[in-house]
Amino acid sequence: MDYIILDLEWNQPLSYNSSAYKSVGGKLLFEMIQIGAIKLNDRLEIIDTFNQLIQPTHYVKLHPRIKRITGISQDQLCDAPQFCEAAQRFHSWCGRDCALLTWGCDDVSVFQQNLDFFVYSEPFPQMYDLQRLYGELTGDTKNRAGLKSAMEHFGIEPEADHPFHNALNDAYYTALVFQKCPQPQDVLRFSQTARKLTHEERSRRQEKCDTIRVGRVSDAMHGKHAITPPCPVCGRRQELKAGYVVLSDGAQQALCVCADHGLFMVRIKFQKGENNRRVMVRTCALSEEQNPAYISTKLLQWQNKLAAQQAREEAEKEA
Repeated sequence: MDYIILDLEWNQPLSYNSSAYKSVGGKLLFEMIQIGAIKLNDRLEIIDTFNQLIQPTHYVKLHPRIKRITGISQDQLCDAPQFCEAAQRFHSWCGRDCALLTWGCDDVSVFQQNLDFFVYSEPFPQMYDLQRLYGELTGDTKNRAGLKSAMEHFGIEPEADHPFHNALNDAYYTALVFQKCPQPQDVLRFSQTARKLTHEERSRRQEKCDTIRVGRVSDAMHGKHAITPPCPVCGRRQELKAGYVVLSDGAQQALCVCADHGLFMVRIKFQKGENNRRVMVRTCALSEEQNPAYISTKLLQWQNKLAAQQAREEAEKEA
């Protein structure tokens, strides 16, 4: 039996208020634009590769964040086959006696939603989750480790000619991790079932809320939890692009930009927690609008708000 490591890249609507999204609703939350796969034999030797770009038909214009992360250009997709033809090519390439492996549960759900939306009915082999096998190997089944973390664990160095966030390259790195697993066939214990994707679920997944015990408010607002908040998607800490503005409900809000995931909002409010101790409730949420012009305008507006707030505070001190 062959093992096929699968990775996907997909586009998303420029806005969830756009006509493109409203025309299909939640039936197509993400539209696939690339299939990358590595085929290994039963001795875990790489024997073939598959790389197919896909021309989108609904979310035709590439989202700026997707373009930035993947490096895929609009021109590259113009002559690519549409989804059903691409899926047929991949299906034929897979062959009959194989198992499909992915890193995590996102790819199987996006793949199935595209299969359903475009009415592609030929069945694909069962999919299995290599990320869950890795979690069992490391004894951490609660947290979902990233592919880069698994590579570091096994001493796998990224290659200059294989940048991340390309479906074929990510499949290649996943295959290298798979080869390092002491009992790779155990991955067949972790079968996957596609879950239904919804815009509401996407919104929840791109918002992160933390409750942090703190001392004085002034110290907390100058501490790392406030000035370097984490991106709600990847968790990497980011420097504030502008300071905090006080809202009408007493909360404070600021803007950050993650190089991979774009603009996100940070909201902080202080309240009493257990044993009457003060806690900081920090919410980081990805912005739905990620157009570069929107981000620049938003940051400028925020800087103006901050300047106006500081001017009011100075005037109050002088009075």
